[in-house]
Amino acid sequence: MPQDLQDSETPVVTYRQVLTSRNVPQLLLAASLSRLAHGMLLFVIVLYAIAEFDSASVAGMSGFFLTLPGFLVSPIAGAVLDRFGALRAVALDTAASAVFIGGIAVFSLAEKLTPVVLYVLLTLFSLTSPLTDGGIRTLFPQFVPDAAYDRANALDLSTYSVIEVGGPLVAGTLFAGVGANPTLLTVAAMYALAGLSLALLRGGSVPARGPAQPGEQRQHLLRSAWEGIRYLLRNATLRGLAASYSLFQVSYGMLVLIVPVAIAKWVTDDGSSSGRYVGLMWAIAGLCGGLGALVAGKLVRSGVERRYMVGATVLAAVAIFPVSALGSVVALGAGLAAFGLMEGTVNVSLLSLRQRRTDPGWLGRIMTVSISVNLIGFPIGTAAGGFLVGATTPERALATAAALTLASAVCARLLVPREA
Repeated sequence: MPQDLQDSETPVVTYRQVLTSRNVPQLLLAASLSRLAHGMLLFVIVLYAIAEFDSASVAGMSGFFLTLPGFLVSPIAGAVLDRFGALRAVALDTAASAVFIGGIAVFSLAEKLTPVVLYVLLTLFSLTSPLTDGGIRTLFPQFVPDAAYDRANALDLSTYSVIEVGGPLVAGTLFAGVGANPTLLTVAAMYALAGLSLALLRGGSVPARGPAQPGEQRQHLLRSAWEGIRYLLRNATLRGLAASYSLFQVSYGMLVLIVPVAIAKWVTDDGSSSGRYVGLMWAIAGLCGGLGALVAGKLVRSGVERRYMVGATVLAAVAIFPVSALGSVVALGAGLAAFGLMEGTVNVSLLSLRQRRTDPGWLGRIMTVSISVNLIGFPIGTAAGGFLVGATTPERALATAAALTLASAVCARLLVPREA
């Protein structure tokens, strides 16, 4: 470890020193690989199901099983992290993810992959995925020197914006360039490499805690989860946000399925070639989402969050329909870019409202419960979007998604109180 990181009298640590310190490169590599793989996976699975089964409905259900089980068991992940340790838990998840995602490609190459087999493998993958989501952040305080922790955490956070933009683009490019099964095997290899990176960690500390009685961790977890749910149901703001944002996520989940089908129809009938366009579209949307959040961070302040949330949601609906449904790839790209800008504003407004109108003593428990409830609409949207775009046209499916987005705005306006 560099002497600069050991010297407690040196208050400033450079990013270069952090990147050359013990354990930080391994942790950042593991975090980046696992997040990039996860960021690619949803788009790869949608394109894969369409190419493999020629069915938007199967693609929609694949997105459903890829995400919903993980949302449902996410509160249990905390108990597993505490009981078995974050390092073991994350290593278990990365290994299991590599096996399950690689298994899809193996079954496909053996010509034995059916929709049921695909759903089972995706469900198994989803059940362990919350371990890495929470575990990586838990590992940083254990393996990073105190003097470097703030900078290491900043580097960790910076990977999110890069992956949000790069994940879909890499997924679409690989899918178009090398095909479905090699792309899935690449994602599986990323998870495996993330696990190997964790094996290079040395030293580390275990957070001190008192002895636990048998069953204490699980009992405390379930009691805290129930108390968090009850607090959410009794808090008018949190109830309103849950109703509004769940509908917004249904619409977003539908777009994940509608976009590749629309591109295949408007650009090319070759689903493999359209993957590059799909990745580019969502990369643009992700970039605009980050820009929208930065702008909203300067505009949104206490007392006006609801107003910005409602306005941005209405504009997001317009971006979906009629803008995205004009029948050309240019219009679709412009619509998704506008949707991304508005999504960034919606997210900043929601986070600010939730933080300001939640008792500080409850914020930790509410974050886990509220995030799970708010995002539950996404897998519902992927399933519904797959069935809808398969039964009708992309234009009608986009109109339905826009209507749900407008309903989200109505819920925010009517159900979220003007004041706490």
